[in-house]
Amino acid sequence: PVSRSGSLDHMDDADIDVKLPDPSFVPGTPAPVLELVDVWVAAVEKKQCHAVLKEVSAKAPLSALTHVKRVQRRDADDGSLRVLLCECSPNASPDTPDAWPAPVRDLVDRYALEPELVSVPGRAPRTRDQWEEWNALWPIAWQKPNSHLAVPLEAPCAEDVTEMKRWMRRCVDEARVAGATNAAIVVDPSGPGTVIARGLDETRGWRCNGGGNGRRCNGGGNGHPLRHCALVAIDDAARRDAETYPGGEDEKNIRSTTAPEATTARRLEVGEKRRRGETLSASEMTETLGRPYLCTGYDAYLVREPCVMCAMALTHSRVRRVIFGAGSPGNGALGGGKHSLHGQRTLNHHYQVYTFGLSGEEMDNLVRGHRQTQS
Repeated sequence: PVSRSGSLDHMDDADIDVKLPDPSFVPGTPAPVLELVDVWVAAVEKKQCHAVLKEVSAKAPLSALTHVKRVQRRDADDGSLRVLLCECSPNASPDTPDAWPAPVRDLVDRYALEPELVSVPGRAPRTRDQWEEWNALWPIAWQKPNSHLAVPLEAPCAEDVTEMKRWMRRCVDEARVAGATNAAIVVDPSGPGTVIARGLDETRGWRCNGGGNGRRCNGGGNGHPLRHCALVAIDDAARRDAETYPGGEDEKNIRSTTAPEATTARRLEVGEKRRRGETLSASEMTETLGRPYLCTGYDAYLVREPCVMCAMALTHSRVRRVIFGAGSPGNGALGGGKHSLHGQRTLNHHYQVYTFGLSGEEMDNLVRGHRQTQS
């Protein structure tokens, strides 16, 4: 493939001998673990259960435990049920005057209930296996999670692991050869795989080029604060796209598909909000253009975890997967830092994320040329 930002096409896979661990999947939200919380429950006669349940549900809703059911069937011979009355406040006991909210205390007195402390799962389960295990403690509802939040039951297959390591080694060497702190490549995984676009971090030196304050440093510099490697790679992919499909018909097709009809346009009333225009999904964009849109179906490899700006740009470019070598605890946006942008439900495109789990120091050593034997 043609290289725009430094070529490594002369390098064979055997030359790229960086040792890497196996990649692991990064869920959109952290996989929940079993954390128990205390609640007040009481045995209720079956004929009184409906009245108690209706009243306690209205007056003491479980705002933080919506996944927990209010009733548990008992194996007792009297056919009684146990009803969850309310959450437990810290250091509460039945002898404490404020152990229960006033509506619950009223119920306890009127029905002569004897509340007891019980531990229930504090978080909703993510997998069916978790539900079966946690449901044995106290009945909980099962809701199948969104596909982009689900945790794969299996690790990547051996073939995927081999390909991920192959391209991550190439990405690390892009940064090493150029002396950059970060690098990104966009790969078409079909067939033998092809590097579609490349990008190096080009933010260094922008302060020496003025940096918005007019000051210059010795040696100059031509960096820019927005030229992160992911954005440079996406720009490279866009240039390739324009060169491969010239003519400018794409914009006309998209505008004709998304633009509102002129006959329906009207003046907005005072205080009325303008309706948000419709956007096209990746499949709709492909159908409209008659070809894949930008990075649809491609994989993006980065030496380091992208920031929020870059992660969102990768979303707009419609990549299939994002694989990074080292996390960025300070500003990472894909699970290694403070954010997990790929788990946001409101986005109209979601990609899968994998990481090799290297620390910043380990990646620094690889990029600086402390090369190891290939695994």
